[in-house]
Amino acid sequence: MPRRTMITEKNEIKLYLLYLFRLFEKQGLEVDFDTLSEVVMWEGAVNHFDFSQAFGELVDAGSIASYQGEKGVECYIISEKGTIIIDNMADVLIADIRDNAMRSLMRFISYKRDGSVYVNKITEDGNGWRIKCALTSKGKDIVSISIYSDNKQYLEKIGIRFSENAEKIINSTVGIASGDVDFLF
Repeated sequence: MPRRTMITEKNEIKLYLLYLFRLFEKQGLEVDFDTLSEVVMWEGAVNHFDFSQAFGELVDAGSIASYQGEKGVECYIISEKGTIIIDNMADVLIADIRDNAMRSLMRFISYKRDGSVYVNKITEDGNGWRIKCALTSKGKDIVSISIYSDNKQYLEKIGIRFSENAEKIINSTVGIASGDVDFLF
């Protein structure tokens, strides 16, 4: 059976979000909307529109509560009602979805702890230009992609696309190189 990566059913999306909140709670992490969105979008399990809609419905239903975070930002936490729901329904989520949530959270914790960031930079190289797109941690490249062209505007477009989709590009590149993903071969 092929691995399922996209969650589209509304109640399943809500359970996925509650499961993520339960994981955040167990790690003692504050969650604002931007952080939650970033973690959900990393794995691409839910599209942004469906995520936003399900999140809003969970807040409206009282399954997710808001509070003023340490940095003055509105943060969210799973409520008692949400905890009861996910504690009783977590088994309904297929293992791939639970694994997806855990992987997203662990990646988030790792990036925040290690200070990992995505960067891209265009430099002159002989008669053309070179863009380097990379995931760096503590000033060292973990993964980098280098592309040469005599067309700087072309590389600038690549830089924009990388900035918008860095996680997916790096994951795809590593997946193809490691053999975990072979959809192009």
